Amino acid sequence: MAREKVNWLNSKNRVMALAITFLLFSLFLPAGCGRQQPPGQEAGAASIPVSTVKAKKDALQSVPVVTGKLEARESSNVVPKVAGKIAAVHVDVGSAIQAGDVLVTLDNSDLSARAEQARAAVVAAESALASAQTAFAVTEANYRRGKELLAQGAISKALFEAEYDLKYKQAKEQVERALPAQLAQVGAALTLAEAAYNDSMIKAPISGRVMNRYVNPGEMANTMSPVVSLVNLDKVVVKVSIGENLVNQLKDGQKVQVKINAVSSQPFTGLVTNIAPGSDPVTKGFPVKIEIDNPDYVLKPGMFAEVKITSSEKEHLLVPREAVVKVGGKDVVWVIQENQAKMKEVGLGESDGKQIAVLSGLSEGEEVVVKGQGSLQEGISVNVRNNEGS
Repeated sequence: MAREKVNWLNSKNRVMALAITFLLFSLFLPAGCGRQQPPGQEAGAASIPVSTVKAKKDALQSVPVVTGKLEARESSNVVPKVAGKIAAVHVDVGSAIQAGDVLVTLDNSDLSARAEQARAAVVAAESALASAQTAFAVTEANYRRGKELLAQGAISKALFEAEYDLKYKQAKEQVERALPAQLAQVGAALTLAEAAYNDSMIKAPISGRVMNRYVNPGEMANTMSPVVSLVNLDKVVVKVSIGENLVNQLKDGQKVQVKINAVSSQPFTGLVTNIAPGSDPVTKGFPVKIEIDNPDYVLKPGMFAEVKITSSEKEHLLVPREAVVKVGGKDVVWVIQENQAKMKEVGLGESDGKQIAVLSGLSEGEEVVVKGQGSLQEGISVNVRNNEGS
């Protein structure tokens, strides 16, 4: 009797469980039936907000960047022409100088004495020549009188030759050859002595500033080592090596943008001043020099520079780079047609980092989504809130 009662209770429990299951299924069934909404857009939900631009044809700007270091347009390591003990150094690092200014003076007391001695020799030679010219005038006059006496038969030919002709020839030799040669010789000696004296005062070959000073008074200078180095920083030069695919895009006198991050976030304007006619045998690139004005002297030799070589390419159908997304391993863009999203597979070309060329799959003027693609599906309604192409 007890077993029959237990079986009856189990049967009743099963019936109640089935009834509860059926009731729950009936309650949830209406919510699962009827028209399904696209993912991300429930019934009654607002349209997906997107931003768009219009695909348009334009020139894709190719901006390759090449690097180099700044150099002074003019520089000079000043080496003495003569060796000697340094008497004075007239400049220091950073000093502004003009071409011809004396930078360093060597001990030149002996050179000064030699120059004075040579000047005295020149004066003596000039005096001797002047005296000889005066004496020659007298001798020449006597020679003419002797010729007249000889013609008149007043003197013999032997006497004429001994007293008149010989003295005339000797005087003429002194005036025309011997004494002028002597004067030239002492004059050359004076030139050398003065040059040696002047060379003891080491002068600036260019205008600019002193970059380095290598000597101090009392030290010995020689003809193999510089005493100071000079730079002209009115303009600086950046030397770059350009590949064969870019070199023909540059011309002498062309302006280019040069970025020098150590000085400014804004680029400087450089001028192409020299393009090598052939490539470097080691680097295989074409050396190019670009000059930059430096009126405030903020650009220093050794600074790192980036040169942008901008050139306009042929026109392409362009869209922003962010408009292109990957779906199933394919490049696609979302376009808007009658406020609905449509996915299009596209073929891509070159890019400058901001714009990308679309070679196929898209037409000029189509409205392309650039923001909000992650929520789109084919045919979903959209709300263009910020049309960047308008």
